[in-house]
Amino acid sequence: MNDRLCFPYRDDAEEVAGFATVTAQIYDKMVDDISRDIFSNRLLYSLTGNQICLRNVLLHTAGGKKLNDLLHETGRDIYIYGAGIRGKRLVDLFPDVAWRGLIDRNKQDESYHDVKILGLETFLERYVQGARVVVSNMSGTDAIVEDLHRVGVFREDVLVLNDFDRENVKDIYFPAGEVELPVRRERCFVDIGCYDGKDSLKYLEWSGYHEAKVFAFEPDDRNYRICKERLEAHPNIVLYNIGLSDKEEEIGVMGEGEMAYIDAGSDRKIQTRLLDDVLKDEAVGFIKMDVEGYEEHVLLGAGEIIRSQKPVLAVSVYHKKSDIWRLPRLLLEYNGDYCFYMRHYSAANGDTVLYAVDRGNCR
Repeated sequence: MNDRLCFPYRDDAEEVAGFATVTAQIYDKMVDDISRDIFSNRLLYSLTGNQICLRNVLLHTAGGKKLNDLLHETGRDIYIYGAGIRGKRLVDLFPDVAWRGLIDRNKQDESYHDVKILGLETFLERYVQGARVVVSNMSGTDAIVEDLHRVGVFREDVLVLNDFDRENVKDIYFPAGEVELPVRRERCFVDIGCYDGKDSLKYLEWSGYHEAKVFAFEPDDRNYRICKERLEAHPNIVLYNIGLSDKEEEIGVMGEGEMAYIDAGSDRKIQTRLLDDVLKDEAVGFIKMDVEGYEEHVLLGAGEIIRSQKPVLAVSVYHKKSDIWRLPRLLLEYNGDYCFYMRHYSAANGDTVLYAVDRGNCR
């Protein structure tokens, strides 16, 4: 996954001018102010790594606003439980918060950006009711909350970062309100990166058409078994245990669950095909895509469908630094009449989605 850090443009006048032209074209295709602001800040975040740009994105989400307000309440000591990537990112995202410390059982007596890393015992010596403790861990949060309560931390003082993510992610791929996705019910929905099947089922609810034809793709065997069990009651959903790409090949996959991703060096192999070949005889209305950094390959294998049928697309644009401009640029090469919405669905750096809608259906 080294290419997730890539920046493909040479630093000379000609290439900088070309990059500026591309980003200006994408910016002009954004439908509303929220999309333009998210695109601008995510672009700056990709180019500079400045977390303040990302915080500007978070503040467009309900969970991000709520987290920001809670962290800036006056008169409270604020701690972070967990000095890993997510805990340190909170320090970077909110440098104006007077953090009292990062709590970690394994990294005591260290610091991160002048924020002291405390052992649990040291924290408990300083803790008074009313302080905030933000649990930054991705997994095992229920047990962490119970452990903190058992050693004397009041439950109402504990905030779990995952809870803010859950609030944000509820409308991901199927937004309500100001994002208008004019999907034709007689055309099929394509779920690329099916994971556990929930997005295929959510489409049926969102569209109000429970008999809609759905094609779902999940290459990871464990995820596929979960999807198969979850979706078997819906004969209108066709599930494929393959990956999608720009060529047919056997390729490796790494990771597990929602973090499974393509890696050529892995011995765990999957088969890939082109969406253009698999669905060449189908009328495609809506494509959702979240494939852990492999989106560009999948889009390259779907060019004929996108050119000819101009479906609505919901594509993740955060796995690689260059996704924020390379993926919309590719879509505009396929269909210059696409216009874009962009929305963010996380209290962290993930889950930014680009929605592409043919101009005739834009506001």
